[in-house]
Amino acid sequence: MQIVKRLLVGCAGFVVLIVVVSLAVPKSAHGLVAALVQVTNTTANPAVTLDADKAMRIPYESASQAEGFAGTCGDQAVCQFNGFTVVPAGYRLVVQQIAGIVGANSANPMPNGEIVVVTDKSQGFPIDFFTGTYLTNSSEALFHQTGLLEFVNAGSSPSIILYGDLKSNTTGYVIVTGYLESCSVTGCPPIQN
Repeated sequence: MQIVKRLLVGCAGFVVLIVVVSLAVPKSAHGLVAALVQVTNTTANPAVTLDADKAMRIPYESASQAEGFAGTCGDQAVCQFNGFTVVPAGYRLVVQQIAGIVGANSANPMPNGEIVVVTDKSQGFPIDFFTGTYLTNSSEALFHQTGLLEFVNAGSSPSIILYGDLKSNTTGYVIVTGYLESCSVTGCPPIQN
């Protein structure tokens, strides 16, 4: 009987030892791991965060003169700009802003324009419209449109068409800005129209 009693006390002691060790070890290990990977995010020492989409953007800025003879607007009603850089394979252009200037006779009709996409020298339908401003002191129409969000796929380029009471045989100049997004990062899903 004594032997059974000692055996039970010994087993109970062993079980208590195992329970104490199993409860103590995870807490101390957790405390050690927490101390090793603690990130402090203060204004003096901010944690680094990275958006892969934004990090992969390539700035895009392309300029074009008018399509008429020697970069002039040949028609008194329409002036077209097609000389923008073609979007390279594996990317999509996100147009954010256009700015341009052409000679104009008057503000009647009010200068306006449209953005179209050109693929393989074939012009598509307009993807956006905008209005310009007629400057009376220099007889010019100024176009500056911000806040755009238009997309041009690889192999295509934007085209800008300006309308109004424009001066023929005067130079015109337009700049398109935005960024190229990498299709390997964003996947460039089809644009839903």
